Amino acid sequence: MTRVSVITNPLSGNNRKGLEQLNARLAAYGHVTHHVTRSPDDARTLMLALLREAPEVVVINGGDGTIAATLGLMLEHWPEGALPLVMLLPGGTANMTAGDIGLASTPRRALDRLCRWLDAGAPLVGAEIRSRHIMRVEGAADGAVRHGMFLGTGAIMQATRFAHDKVHSRGLGGEISLGLILIRALWGLIRQDPRFYQPTHVRLSLAGTGAPVTRDEAPMLILVASTLDRLFLGMRPFWARQGGRIGLTTIQGGAARFGRSILSVLRGRPNPHVTPANGYESFRTDRFEMFLDGELNLDGELFVTAGGENPLIVSAEGPIRFLRPLR
Repeated sequence: MTRVSVITNPLSGNNRKGLEQLNARLAAYGHVTHHVTRSPDDARTLMLALLREAPEVVVINGGDGTIAATLGLMLEHWPEGALPLVMLLPGGTANMTAGDIGLASTPRRALDRLCRWLDAGAPLVGAEIRSRHIMRVEGAADGAVRHGMFLGTGAIMQATRFAHDKVHSRGLGGEISLGLILIRALWGLIRQDPRFYQPTHVRLSLAGTGAPVTRDEAPMLILVASTLDRLFLGMRPFWARQGGRIGLTTIQGGAARFGRSILSVLRGRPNPHVTPANGYESFRTDRFEMFLDGELNLDGELFVTAGGENPLIVSAEGPIRFLRPLR
């Protein structure tokens, strides 16, 4: 029987209710261990226990931040090349990572799918396996190394604050809430509403895709990087064809024909106006450095850079293999 360990963060958005039901359903499977972690220290201690359990599959039940932190700890503690397979349950508020490589779009459907797989004996043969890398982020003001699968700054920060203040605070979550946030943010950017239109000055240096690429400091209206194939609502805002693991797209402040171009950018199918000369660029890379003073959003966590001539260094780690049962 496949050894399965489930990790739940009860403080993630969707996990704040229904924990007893989850415990009851998982208790029916003797080959499944369920661990509840309430802090980063709990999660770090748990990694040592999981190494002893040696699960073949680790199920992470939490939001984007919980998933990223857990994957980072797994990369830190497991021997290289010996990582278990990973399954994702959408236990958070936004659940962008689980939307790309998770079991289902809602917590109930995802848990039902997990239990059907367990009822079938937790087979590994015949299941779909997708590989993704994760970004390692160094250079924050607090000195901590972080991991994530989505990174953004510029208008991303204003949209994040709007989400916390006006949307998530009212209990709305999932892709519907993200759609509302996107519509409001784009309307603000098209109208150059100062509540959203606040470019961040960034200097870039890219490596890992052949010849190095550098960009002088410029006001970035939007900067987004990700190792996911699909962001929320099916967005794929990366159109470069180099072989790097990280997609990176930038839109400068004052980009020409923004209102006519942004939807094509979000689809990853740029129209003729989307050119470097007009302020739009997309790259694929394995490593890049950003020089900026300000905040960023990494899978929902806001943090501040060290600033000055201290770069924020983003590099790809992995790959990590994600398991999705076929039914």
